[in-house]
Amino acid sequence: MRKIKKKKKKNLNKIVIIIILIELLFVLEKTYWESQIKNDFKPVLKELQQQNNDIMYNLCLSVPYQSDQTNLLFSTLISTLNSNSISIYFEDLNNHYVLSFNENKSYYGASITKLFMASYLIDSAKEGLINLAETITYTNNYKNMASFKLKKHSVGENISISTLLDYSISTSDNAAYAMLANYVGVDNFKKYVKNTFNINLTINSNNLYSYLNVVDTNILLHHIYDIINSNDEYSILLKNAMNNTNYNGLNFDNVAFLHKYGYYSNNYHNIGILDRENPYFISIFSLYGNKDESHLTMVSEISKEIYNIYQTNLTEKENYCYNLAYNQ
Repeated sequence: MRKIKKKKKKNLNKIVIIIILIELLFVLEKTYWESQIKNDFKPVLKELQQQNNDIMYNLCLSVPYQSDQTNLLFSTLISTLNSNSISIYFEDLNNHYVLSFNENKSYYGASITKLFMASYLIDSAKEGLINLAETITYTNNYKNMASFKLKKHSVGENISISTLLDYSISTSDNAAYAMLANYVGVDNFKKYVKNTFNINLTINSNNLYSYLNVVDTNILLHHIYDIINSNDEYSILLKNAMNNTNYNGLNFDNVAFLHKYGYYSNNYHNIGILDRENPYFISIFSLYGNKDESHLTMVSEISKEIYNIYQTNLTEKENYCYNLAYNQ
């Protein structure tokens, strides 16, 4: 009996050992395969992490951003300027920040007014109120005001509204603008600007050029930007007209703006759009106008400084987003 019990106990111990060995083998096998799977999927997991980081980086870039450095740099710039002779309004569209100086000062806007007329004509054409293919007769009373493009036409010739619109912006032709203003009527023009922009033009039939400030022109540039991004015949017309170097004080080095200038006596102004992936509007009004044309250089230097501030903000934003996405 005792031998049988001993034998049973011995067998039981063997079974326990076998079970333990089987469980150990199972654990070892599981660990082995988990390790293999982990090694096999390591590149996949790394790629997924990279994709998540990239998504976070791009999402961060899509959010408005303004660094403290932009305000500091702009303050440094305006400390060198005389508020009696210069006004600035800058707006970064994607990053939703504004830099302005002496923005409520009113100036004789001169030919800047012509861009309101271009807006009026295009909006009216889109509503079917005006056909830009219609013509206006070039009469002798406009001849003395004409610039070189219009002077190529003969007195008595019928010229399309779209052509006159181009001349009034691309070469700032006073005769072309006067022909358009007389065609649409000063009161209709003023009513449109009031209803569309809530701006009161100070013009009449004897003086077609208004007093303006840089807040007014920034409002106008928003509407102009919508037009040039509408991807239709009107956007092409206006963009081509604004893409010129005629008294363009905003341009510098290889940086070019869609623009309109105004120049009369000591008033010299430039407003424009940097039409890029990160666009901005800029209006610079000045009393820098003079015969030696240093106004172009002075405004261009301010434009360059503002561009550098804008670029600094974009660089700061990229660094911030990179650290947020990749250096966690």
